[in-house]
Amino acid sequence: MLLITLLVLAGLAPGVATAWFLRRHGRLISLLAGAGVTVALPFLLLVTLVAVPPLGFALGLLAAAAALRAVDDGRVWVATAWAGVAVVAISCAGWSL
Repeated sequence: MLLITLLVLAGLAPGVATAWFLRRHGRLISLLAGAGVTVALPFLLLVTLVAVPPLGFALGLLAAAAALRAVDDGRVWVATAWAGVAVVAISCAGWSL
């Protein structure tokens, strides 16, 4: 559970930082910029996985290992999420399952 919390915080941190640095330009502009950065991060990750296939394979293997560990611990929903990450990472790398 701690790993998922850290991943969520890592994903939100650039958007929060952007909103914080742009706060003097107005609340609406800073919130829109922060939301844009937060929404753009998953797409940037997917483009990176397509551009650098070894990174996609490595992330896929690590996510599959995390899914297996979550299954061993009895956390089915967490294992399902990790398995989904593994499938997306490996398919972005170009290996069809």
